[in-house]
Amino acid sequence: MKKNKRTFLLGLVALFSVYLYTLSATTIPNQILIKDAPTIDSKKEEQAALDYLNRLRTGAGLIEFSSNTLLKNAAKNHADYLTQHNTFGHFEENNKGGFTGTYASDRILHAGYATPLVIENVSSNNRNYKESIDGLFSAIYHRMAFLDFQSDEIGIGITQNPNDTFKTSFVYNMSAQALAQLYKEKNATHPKSIQIPKKVLNKALTVHKNRNAKIVTYPFTNQHDVPPAFFDELPDPLPLHRVSGFPISVGLNQAHFKHVKLLKFELFNSDGLVIKDTLIYDHKSDPHQRLNTLDYVLFPLKRLDWNRQYHVKFSALVDNKKIEKKWSFHTTNFTIPLHHVHNSHQTFTIKKNQSQVFYFPPQSKIDLLGDLKFPSDFDIDFIDKNTIKLTALQAISVPVTLNIGQHKLKLHIQP
Repeated sequence: MKKNKRTFLLGLVALFSVYLYTLSATTIPNQILIKDAPTIDSKKEEQAALDYLNRLRTGAGLIEFSSNTLLKNAAKNHADYLTQHNTFGHFEENNKGGFTGTYASDRILHAGYATPLVIENVSSNNRNYKESIDGLFSAIYHRMAFLDFQSDEIGIGITQNPNDTFKTSFVYNMSAQALAQLYKEKNATHPKSIQIPKKVLNKALTVHKNRNAKIVTYPFTNQHDVPPAFFDELPDPLPLHRVSGFPISVGLNQAHFKHVKLLKFELFNSDGLVIKDTLIYDHKSDPHQRLNTLDYVLFPLKRLDWNRQYHVKFSALVDNKKIEKKWSFHTTNFTIPLHHVHNSHQTFTIKKNQSQVFYFPPQSKIDLLGDLKFPSDFDIDFIDKNTIKLTALQAISVPVTLNIGQHKLKLHIQP
């Protein structure tokens, strides 16, 4: 049977990057088939993104974001710009179409928002809101932006290129009503020139801080569907690793605490055994100085496993009093069979048209799946950079070996 070459473009959850995967048969094709990315309904995605983000915030002990039209317009403008020019990140060039401001602060003022003080998160080429937000939460600096103690309103803009559905932009602009009100009272023509005393700013923002939990952890207590891995972020907190475990974070509310001395921060597997291969950052050891004085992050240097429960213990001396927190979370569990591919000698028996998940545990800190080569008898999607979902489209009488990056996957396909 003649095989066709199939080329898939897929934006994964990693921030600010587009990953190109070429999937091809071992024979020279006469035709190239493109697997289309799903079309996004931007309005529904934006509302779903807000709902999902608020579920994560409230689960962690923070107040919900309310949607602000002006912030939304600014986010939409930037998403349009990024998609139009097939670029990513936080900056715009003033000589390009759709320019509304070099920085996020300029863009929200352009949209009519009263203060230039804003936190912006951006991801590109994700298939949907959940992939975008989960990716941003796996990236520690961007997670802390979503879990900010001071912000209480947000604008979300999501754009997809109608001519190339793989090109998408997700923009999140966050600020606080109290800040906007302070700047409105000044009624200035140039808001960036306004100088508001630090004590006045802190007093306004303390209102929101006091509405939030004293200690915010992520993943939060009993959270499910937690991704097991971290891959990329700009700036990169783990530049020597292309893959590691999902980071655990603890943020202490500055409205309640001033001085913290970390005593212990440990992660345990489902058997209760401590995971020793970890790295802990605070505001001093953070290589990019993005964490504040009351933030702590634990990086498992090896990725976590699918469908497993993990336990965390955190203790610190806070304002001369010892505090302890213990909690558990659960990584993503699939509703279809999951197979661990440890070596090329394994053979898996699957049935036609029954989707299966194949996980290739990384053998090193840089071990990612690369190009995939397979015939048109199969449909393959990436779940993450070490995991695929595979469906055999027809039974094959002889064993099949697929090249999955540097790995080989041996299959028996039954009717």
